[in-house]
Amino acid sequence: MIDRLASHAVLLCALYGCGAAAAAPQIDEPAPALRGRLFSGETFDLAALRGKVVLINFYSSYCARCAYEIGLLEAVYEAHRARGFEVVAIGVDDLADRHRVERMLRIYNLPGAMAQELSETGFAMRYPTPTAFIVDRDGILRGRITGSKTPAHYREMVLPLLQ
Repeated sequence: MIDRLASHAVLLCALYGCGAAAAAPQIDEPAPALRGRLFSGETFDLAALRGKVVLINFYSSYCARCAYEIGLLEAVYEAHRARGFEVVAIGVDDLADRHRVERMLRIYNLPGAMAQELSETGFAMRYPTPTAFIVDRDGILRGRITGSKTPAHYREMVLPLLQ
């Protein structure tokens, strides 16, 4: 029986791959790698943003809560960018819907990329949307917010890191 299970496991690995799953990002630990090309054509690397507070927002163009919060995200980004606040929105839609994600982020002047087009990531490819991770100036993951961000989230989790 065990040999049969093992042979099934080998077959499944051959068919679907058995690479090690990325560990979930842990609060108060260094942020995982995140690299890619933004919709603007610029390359970005989370590690190169050390010295800034970064909000990584996993977003979908079909998500009602994402649509609800995007104006507030833009306003906070614009108000605090000069103080070292950066945003990277990661679209989790299918690549066939890339244009929808790109269009929405351009309307709101938010930098973003598609999860499937990242060159390196230690984050999952999909999260419930919206899900945001907050990285401090030292590159340490300081928070995770699942669901719409409110002004209180920014006051309590982002603004103190900009001091």
